[in-house]
Amino acid sequence: MPVRHYRPLTPSTRYITVASYDEITKRKPEKNLVFTRKKTGGRNCYGRITSRGIGRGNKQKIRNVDFKRNRHGIEASVIAIEYDPRRTARLALLEYKDGVRTYIIAPNGLQVGAKVMSGPDAAPDVGNSLRLKNVRLEFPSTISS
Repeated sequence: MPVRHYRPLTPSTRYITVASYDEITKRKPEKNLVFTRKKTGGRNCYGRITSRGIGRGNKQKIRNVDFKRNRHGIEASVIAIEYDPRRTARLALLEYKDGVRTYIIAPNGLQVGAKVMSGPDAAPDVGNSLRLKNVRLEFPSTISS
């Protein structure tokens, strides 16, 4: 994820860095994969403030991220790279061959249009998910014993 640095025109902008949003290809989230985060404002069940300074902020939509990736053997294509307000990583929207859409955390180098797969027979490429015992170890031939 690229980081944008500001020119130090004033002392306050000398060390400012912000995330660049160049790689994001879709602005609105997938509607059936999000739900609204309920905020309490620091209040308990009686409505009294118990934690000061909590509140304000923008309304956040929580994205359902598929961490398990248990649709084995079905190839999916990356439709879009999206922003997530709860994490610094980007999300990739996948669409499987049967039309199911899910979010995954996008690894570095994953582009729109790439084909990803999960399962024991997946190749060890960027975006694929497979067990550690199925990852082939390739050592360089320059190592001498």
